[in-house]
Amino acid sequence: MRVKVKILFLAAALASAASAAKTPLIPASEWRMIRQIAANYDLDEDATWLLAAIRRHENGRPGLEFGVGGPMNSGHRAHRYRDGVKSFYVQGYWAAGTVRKHYRGDVAAFARRYNPANAAKWSVSVSSLIARLKAENNNRLPGRKPAKREISLP
Repeated sequence: MRVKVKILFLAAALASAASAAKTPLIPASEWRMIRQIAANYDLDEDATWLLAAIRRHENGRPGLEFGVGGPMNSGHRAHRYRDGVKSFYVQGYWAAGTVRKHYRGDVAAFARRYNPANAAKWSVSVSSLIARLKAENNNRLPGRKPAKREISLP
């Protein structure tokens, strides 16, 4: 009886660990918004992976989802909203604009523009996240590529 209890306990612990390991780095709802932002900004696949990695690396609360604009209440226009969806899009658009303008396939060079104070650490972290996101998604961006569409934000 005691061995059976230990086996059941071990099986439950392993199942719990396995389900925790399956939690995606970026939830599907955020992937849909990231893909829409990337489509609207004409980002290629490589730049879209970067945008997703930036989201995961910065991992900010509403108003700082992509780490744009420094601390909250700094007066930066990317901090207009504190609700989830509007804020995500505004922050994502600012990040996507920077990616489109400055990313040329070199994460380290881009890091000097996106996060000059901590470029070396930021570059290593984001590069690692890109690799992890690709591995998690079998080197394919999740979902379908959406058509461009206007997102109305007052």
